[in-house]
Amino acid sequence: MQQQAQNNVFGEMPTRLKQAFQCKQKLAEQNIYFAPIRHHSPACAYALKRYIDEFKPTHILIEAPTSFEFLIESLQNENTQPPVAIFAQAQSAHNQSLNNKTSSKQKTQKDDEDEIAPLPELFSAYFPFCEYSPEWVAIQQAKSIQANVKFIDLDWSKQSALKIEQPALNWQQRSLMSERYFAHSQYIQKLALKMHCRNHDELWDHLFELQPTESLAEPKHFFDDVFAWCSLARLDYEKDVLLQEASLHREDVMWNCIQDTIHPDHKILVVTGGFHTLALIENLANPKTAERFIVKDQKQNWQEQAWLIRYSFNRLDALNGYASGMPSPAYYQHIWQNLNQDHPQTPEQIQFNFFQYLNELCHFLDQEQVLDVTPYIALKNTAELAWQLAMLRGHYQPSRYDLLDALQAALIKGEIEDGQQYLFTCIFKFLSGQQLGKVASDQHSPALLQNTYQQIKDFRFNLNDTILRNRKLDIYRKPLHQDISQYLHLLEFVDCHFAQRLSGPDFVQGASLDLLFEEWRYAWTPSVEARLIELAEMGNQLEQIALLKIIKLQQDNEQNGIGQSALETAKLLALACRLGLKQQLQLLNQQLDGYLETDQNLASVIGAAQQLYYLWHGRTLLNLPESMVEHSLSFAVYQACFLLDQLYDTHEEKVEANLRHLKSLHELILNLKQYNIPFNHPTLDTQQLDLLDLMYAHIDVNKINEFHLHQLKGAIHVLQFLDHRIEQDQLQQQLKLAFAIGSDSEESVQYLQGMFFVAPEIFVQSKVAIDALYQLVSHWSEDTFIQILPDLRYIFSQLTPKQSSKVSKIIAQMTGLSDDAILDQVLSHIGEKDLLQGVQLNQQLRSLFEYDHLAQWLVNTPNDTHSEINQQIQDSQMLNTQGADHE
Repeated sequence: MQQQAQNNVFGEMPTRLKQAFQCKQKLAEQNIYFAPIRHHSPACAYALKRYIDEFKPTHILIEAPTSFEFLIESLQNENTQPPVAIFAQAQSAHNQSLNNKTSSKQKTQKDDEDEIAPLPELFSAYFPFCEYSPEWVAIQQAKSIQANVKFIDLDWSKQSALKIEQPALNWQQRSLMSERYFAHSQYIQKLALKMHCRNHDELWDHLFELQPTESLAEPKHFFDDVFAWCSLARLDYEKDVLLQEASLHREDVMWNCIQDTIHPDHKILVVTGGFHTLALIENLANPKTAERFIVKDQKQNWQEQAWLIRYSFNRLDALNGYASGMPSPAYYQHIWQNLNQDHPQTPEQIQFNFFQYLNELCHFLDQEQVLDVTPYIALKNTAELAWQLAMLRGHYQPSRYDLLDALQAALIKGEIEDGQQYLFTCIFKFLSGQQLGKVASDQHSPALLQNTYQQIKDFRFNLNDTILRNRKLDIYRKPLHQDISQYLHLLEFVDCHFAQRLSGPDFVQGASLDLLFEEWRYAWTPSVEARLIELAEMGNQLEQIALLKIIKLQQDNEQNGIGQSALETAKLLALACRLGLKQQLQLLNQQLDGYLETDQNLASVIGAAQQLYYLWHGRTLLNLPESMVEHSLSFAVYQACFLLDQLYDTHEEKVEANLRHLKSLHELILNLKQYNIPFNHPTLDTQQLDLLDLMYAHIDVNKINEFHLHQLKGAIHVLQFLDHRIEQDQLQQQLKLAFAIGSDSEESVQYLQGMFFVAPEIFVQSKVAIDALYQLVSHWSEDTFIQILPDLRYIFSQLTPKQSSKVSKIIAQMTGLSDDAILDQVLSHIGEKDLLQGVQLNQQLRSLFEYDHLAQWLVNTPNDTHSEINQQIQDSQMLNTQGADHE
């Protein structure tokens, strides 16, 4: 942008800005130069590259925390390929020591209450780089000209300390390159409106990113324009806002670092976000009148660590929530590559590069099956519109917004509907990109991160990008897949967010135990590395960390009063088995056996038995000692039988729960018999012991009658019949008594609920039960029937359609109605007009199928389906005729 154009756009400069330009010129005479930038801007990066080549500074000072300087060598390593990021963490050392102190087991309970301290806050931040980040370009150019590189921003630990003083700010997991100032600047908003741009991103592209290469090759003029842009945005902000944002504290540190570098032999280039440049120039030009904002030294109270990690384009994308990024980083990567081509950018070459990029985009959309036209037509129409829009808006090549507008006009006809949103999702996905960077193998990173990354790589997962992929594991037949599955469960347990299990047997929850395969969805993202770095303090291997987490879960159980719960201990045992933590299995199993003897909660003991049964099912896959699981399982079932006196609780919620417990215990006993799982106990004579006899021996029928537990009574009668404890005629007699005329309606329905809960097929197969219930319902008053109807509906909803049909036929026979008569009564209201409307609707549906090119689907419908449909139509016509005759 030429100076004349700048004056036309920015208008008359404020006095403060004019004075700043004069100070900037005086500082340049002292060999202090400034490159105000927008983070992750290809235009700024290219101009900065030319600027450094032009006057070759001896010192390049960059806006980044000074505590990150030790990573400069890693950033300059030839094996480090962006996108990468510095991931930093700061934690109060005082809080951490307090937390460690309170976790000591030597304290009494009173001491615990007196010394409980909150968990220390952990402040995390990212400082990302891509190829077109001006900071990255400055670091690489410094290496090529052998210039000194210094980071001059406030340490992250000190910024974190300021966060505590400003609790209203959300600094947790933040970016250290925030540019929200520009988005909220009133000046930029008004300028965007004046120049017919939708937001500050489009305005920035229009004024800066779309400057031709020859304009960017004059970096001094370019950075003067950026300086004016950023300074005018800065003038919108009051001092109190900047103070709360810690901008003034950070600028104080930057200013002092620049002061310390000034020397007659030094040629200094200061590379900072343009928002800070105005204040730095003013303070350097007038150091005596500058206001100081000093942050106290926090080194003794705070611990700070930083690592270089892989980063990804989708994490850089401003559309995905990154506060400092430009939108669509893969698109700007394409612009950056074009700017750095060896040969000059002729108009023909610029056009060819755009067509090539657009061609890749159209083929990607075709692969995603979101195009209604061929890729060639999409390319042709979009390219024509994009170039016409670029010409109309005065761009030498289509901008990102020109491209998006052209795609919308070319690929969407009419209004944008919800169904077309997926098209734009795919477009933005392509423009965002999934590229993942690389870091040198010998760079500074925690052992946990290195070990985990190498192990996952050895398991042949694709770690080259952040695209979600699926992996299917044959866990029963392939030992390697068993190891992979166990490792993925470890990663999932410690919340690394690397992989998510989509399907497969779950031996902890007892779900899908019949599946032979596991399927996982995975992606290696920067958040995975960040999480592993967070966990690195706990150990170098995932197994260590998982073990510590299980111990922590045990401690939580103790604090919550369930430390001696058989169920909770069984869950921990199952978790340790799933994760392969063999060193913890024996201890947890011993604890479980002890708690099974002392736990007096029926639900807990039966729940523990169920959990052990799931483990027994997966014993081969989990490589468990068979005798260990069998002993604990059978002992849990044995102990549960002695707790059956808890069934007699009359609270409504307890009655339903106890029904489930009884049914679960019965199923467990039958499973033990079916699989010949032995019951051996060192102090009991178990050779002649029958667990089913033991269960029934501890059920007191007299107490069930005494407390009117009719649901439980119905369930027990069905179980006795299934176990051949009573004969069919005895069951029929019990059913007659339960549904006898004059019986209490609620008690009869409760008895029926108990039956259905255990085995509804018993009722379906018993004409005696159906007849008795029918006779009982026939004698109910209308009010009683309406009161009981919701319960009856719920009970019979548990039947399958076939079972419902069978019951309805039996009732139809009792009432003297045939099937045709029932249908006649149900469908007699359908008249000729209804039938004609149905035919018309059918014709409309056929027309819609033909319009959507799905007519062949009707032709390919199986013959038996057509026959069934035709027969239904004929039946309807016949019934309609019968209905007309009745009328």
